[in-house]
Amino acid sequence: MGQEQEIYYAIKQAIIEQKMRPNMQLVEEVLAESFGVSRTPVRNVVRRLAAEKLVTIVPYKGAFVSCPTIQEARQVFEMRRVIEVAVVRKVCQQFSHDQYERLSRLIEEEHQAQHDGRIFEAIRITGDFHLRLAEASGNAYYHRYLEELISLSYVIIALYGEQKTKCCQDHQRILENIHQGHAEAAEQMMLEHLWEIEKELNFDEQHTRSLSLADIFQEHRQVGSSTS
Repeated sequence: MGQEQEIYYAIKQAIIEQKMRPNMQLVEEVLAESFGVSRTPVRNVVRRLAAEKLVTIVPYKGAFVSCPTIQEARQVFEMRRVIEVAVVRKVCQQFSHDQYERLSRLIEEEHQAQHDGRIFEAIRITGDFHLRLAEASGNAYYHRYLEELISLSYVIIALYGEQKTKCCQDHQRILENIHQGHAEAAEQMMLEHLWEIEKELNFDEQHTRSLSLADIFQEHRQVGSSTS
């Protein structure tokens, strides 16, 4: 894995795991020191994250983890419902056994992560399930726009969600109906699934967590110093 890709995955994972909270500033100097690199690859990663809407760049102030408003959060899930119902409809027309097997394995990984209490890993796999469905539709635009929406969903869940493990059977039911060609049932289940996620968001209060960038990426600094 290249230098920039490693930094990208590390920062994105820190956002998903709620170590980096909404509105937290990404200070280039601190990140560069933490990863043992110059500021150039860090700057490139920040731009990539900004393109995915995970990070917001404020002129003359810097880059910050995005902080979607309640209205924006609702709009994200509204758009997800539009795209993902269309995805399910299209996938039902051209779904292969290999695609079914791959998605079944992903659901098994999701359930195992939930069982083990690895909540943030389960959240990541959940997003992957929706993205793999979009891939299976054969429409690259569905996947492209859904990828951005799911990235924003991670931030929204970090900001407004409750940190708890809950075994969800929705994905299995959606997948089985797609596999059997029951398009209307699969579409309705996807709609209900996304409504349920939105309904569980808590828009009344926001929790804060005080971790510095240096604390979050301490392990990378230690690895860098041990290999130098």
